[in-house]
Amino acid sequence: MDEIKIGKGVEKQLEREEQLELKKSLEEDYGASDGDGKKILIAIIVIVGIVVISVGGFKAYDYFTSANIIDIDKLHDQNIEGDLNENEGYMYNGFSFIKVDGLWWTETMRNEVLVKIPLHFGPKEVEWINIEGKLDPLFNQGDKVFVSIDPEVYNKYYTLALSELSFNIAKGLDRSPIGSCTEENWACENRTIVSCENNPEKKPVIELAIDEEAGIELSETCIKIKGKDYEIVKAVNRLLYQWYGIMD
Repeated sequence: MDEIKIGKGVEKQLEREEQLELKKSLEEDYGASDGDGKKILIAIIVIVGIVVISVGGFKAYDYFTSANIIDIDKLHDQNIEGDLNENEGYMYNGFSFIKVDGLWWTETMRNEVLVKIPLHFGPKEVEWINIEGKLDPLFNQGDKVFVSIDPEVYNKYYTLALSELSFNIAKGLDRSPIGSCTEENWACENRTIVSCENNPEKKPVIELAIDEEAGIELSETCIKIKGKDYEIVKAVNRLLYQWYGIMD
């Protein structure tokens, strides 16, 4: 099991690398120093973190899916044969899901390429989240998606939801996540200000919103993902499973 557990070590190393890169970005972009406080660092993580997480995420993704760890494929084989307990793995709509180091892994074909997908929640944990409304086909045009966040929100769940969404837009869906804000803020300098309610140019937008009730709203060229704490992460995972063709 050492190969499986090594994931936590990789994650911690990537986190250290991301913090150093974010610190450099903070100092270069805002002329700030360590003494400016945790709030500034968190804001930079949210705004600049899409790029950094994408780079770091690719490193982790490539590591996990390389020949260094063959247990992922072995566990899928055992799962398909019915040799795993349900808390270790299960089949869902023809897809094999296995839990490794706190993440649920599955795989699917995208553009004739096998994509291995690690998310924090399996499909059975997000079935209850509703997707309402309808998207304009314009949402699917172009290679960019504007991921818009509330610059006043600073918490680990929001950042985790942002990172999983951005990573899968880039790696799994082959589009570029563009860090944006829902409103003007000092941390949003040189960022696009756009939201589901403020999108006159009909850009493809995904907005992350803190809300007591988790859910996904589709409207024109915008997707609003709602929730709080781990519920917003679950809502992101629910949307991604639909995009990957795993859930309706």
